Amino acid sequence: MTFWKRLRTYLIGVGLGLLMVYVFFKDRDLGGWTPQGRVLTTIDSSAVTLSDRALCQLNCYQIPKEEWRMIHNVADVNFSESNVRKKPCPVYRLESNYREEDYILIWEVCENAEKVELLSVKKLGIPCKECG
Repeated sequence: MTFWKRLRTYLIGVGLGLLMVYVFFKDRDLGGWTPQGRVLTTIDSSAVTLSDRALCQLNCYQIPKEEWRMIHNVADVNFSESNVRKKPCPVYRLESNYREEDYILIWEVCENAEKVELLSVKKLGIPCKECG
C-alpha cells in the first residue's frame, strides 16, 4: 500500500466518523463545558441577589426589576475585562445587546458560598449620575 492510498483510507474513515458523530449528537448543546458556559450556568443555577447600586441603576435606566434576566440571557462573558483571579469571589463582566441597546453586567460569583450578586448594570452611552 502506498502512502497516498493509506492517507486516503484514513481520511475516508475520519470523514465517516465525523458524519456519524454529527448524526448522533446534532441536537445536544455542547457549550456547557466551555468557560463561558460554566460561568453562565453558575449564575443561572444560583440564588441571585442585587446590590443596592444595581437596583439604583435599574431604576435610573427605567428597567423593570426582573428584566435584567432577559438582558442576562443574551449576554456573553468578556474574560479580558473580568477579574477571574480574585479570591474568593471572581468578578465577571457580561456584555449584552438587548433590544438594540448595549448593556454591561458586572457579576460577583462565589461558588463556595453559592452566592451570586449583580454588582452593576450599565447602559453604554448613557451615564447614570444618581448611582455613581
